[in-house]
Parts: sequence; structure tokens; C-alpha cells
Amino acid sequence: MPRQIEFAGTAEECRLLLEAIKEHPGVARITLQPCASVSPPGDVLTIESANQASLEIFNILSDHDLLRAGAVTVSEPNATIRAEASRSINEEGNDAIWEEIGAMMRQDTNPSFNFLALMALAGAVAAFGIVSDTIHVVVGAMLIAPGFEPLLRIVFGIVSDRQSVLAGFKSVAAGYLVLAVAAGLAMLVALPLNGKTAADLADGHWANYWSSIQGSGVATSILAGVAGGVIVSSRMKVLATGVMVALALIPSMALIGMGLAMGNMELAGGAAARWAVEVACVLFGGGAILVAKRLLLHRRRPSQRDEPRTG
Repeated sequence: MPRQIEFAGTAEECRLLLEAIKEHPGVARITLQPCASVSPPGDVLTIESANQASLEIFNILSDHDLLRAGAVTVSEPNATIRAEASRSINEEGNDAIWEEIGAMMRQDTNPSFNFLALMALAGAVAAFGIVSDTIHVVVGAMLIAPGFEPLLRIVFGIVSDRQSVLAGFKSVAAGYLVLAVAAGLAMLVALPLNGKTAADLADGHWANYWSSIQGSGVATSILAGVAGGVIVSSRMKVLATGVMVALALIPSMALIGMGLAMGNMELAGGAAARWAVEVACVLFGGGAILVAKRLLLHRRRPSQRDEPRTG
């Protein structure tokens, strides 16, 4: 989609940016409003451009240190029409601006009530599915849980924003702890409802599958991690649920809580090993995509000023 990029800064900074982008073929419209910004004081330059041109404009902003000097806002017009820029608009891709990726992760992964509630509900649903040995119920739990992006946020922070590393770890710790506790509690209800005992649970097919490590499962999880990195970095979040189904993050963490709740350390330990492998696959596969896109598409220069809080 095209973007509308609004930059507020000094007259000199706006002039510098205007000179750098005014002849770009992917730019459809430029509007300069002198003295229109109160904070920061100065002019406002508004640019509407095709997706790929927007990535390049942000690289220009970074090259001139304008991402930290002024204030930048990004939005999406419903449609942008200009004959001279039609080719760039018609051929545009769907890569997100690097700062958009950080904003999406912040919105989706900060440990808010909604985030923690969904993780807890996913753990409870997974417990009922595992106890009844019913795969579609566990798949439902995978679809509920926002458990992928917190892990990817750690890599995002390592690459560009140190604050996101700590935020990612906090979200992973809080979210998966809540999931494990909810699964352990739900198991206490699910066992009598299904007429089963703790011993029956340990013998279940899916409980054994998600508490063990197989080569094919590791390969699948690496591919899912790569797919997740592509999805998150291209703003196709609606497809992220498919990634969670391919990964075993949710059922393995649910089994950790269930194993601890019934005192089965062997089950809990096997599930913990499986979860750790799944995490490594996400960090490796998804992280490789983020690192590659940062190097190839999103040029950001270091600065003496404070890092922008994008994640």
C-alpha cells in the first residue's frame, strides 16, 4: 500500500529532505507547510509515495539523521492516484517500514490484559485438547495465542533497538508463564470431565508427540519461523496464525504446566526441551529474515542521539 509520511522539523531539515526526494519516481505528492508545526517547532513536509519509495525515503531520513532530529508520522491513504507515479504504485511490494515493524510488535506483544488473557485462554483450551487427545481443539489454542511475535521482538531488538530485547523477554516470560499456569489448572478440570487419570494423560499420543523432539518437527519449525519472519516484516499478520499451527510452542508449554501440576517431571522435562527447540527455531528462522531485510532494505545510521523507541 502507498504511504503518507509526515515530517515535522526545522525549515532547513525540511528543505534538505525535499531536495532529496522531490524527483523520486515513486513519490506521488509533496506538500510543504511553513511554520505549521508547534512541537517540534518548524515546517511540516507531507509525502505520499509508493511502498518501495517509502522504504527509500526512510533510508534518506536515516542518512541525514532526520529520524531523530524531527518527528515522523506514517499512515496509509485508501488510494493514491497520480499518472506520473502510477508505475511505481502498480508495481509496489508489501514490505513494512522498519519502524512499522517495531510499532506492530509493540502493539501486539506488550503484556497487557488482553495479551495475557489470550495466552491464558490458549493454555486452558490446549489442556482440554491434550487431555481428550483431540487435535482440532489444540489447533484452536494455537490460533488463539499471540505467542510468536514476542520471540521475534527479541531479535528485532538485538538488530536495532535494545529496549525491545528486554520488552521481548518480559512478554515471553509473562505470556508463557500465564499459559502454563492456566493449562495446569484447566487440566484438573479436564481430567474428571473426560473420565481420565494423570497416567492416561502421559500415555496420550499428542502428549507424547509434543513432549519429544523429532528431526522432522525441528525442520518444520525452522520453516515456520522463516515464514513468520516474512509475514511480520511484510504486514501480512492475518497469516501469522498459520505459523502458530506449524509450531509446537503452545502445546509444549501447556504440557510443562500440566506435567508440573500432576508431578510428572519426565513429561514436564520433555515438553520443556521441545519448547526450547521451538524457541530456537523461531529465533533462528524468523531472525534470519529480519536480519537480512534490515541489511538489504532498511538502512539506518548510528547516531549520538538517543535511539528512537520503535519496538
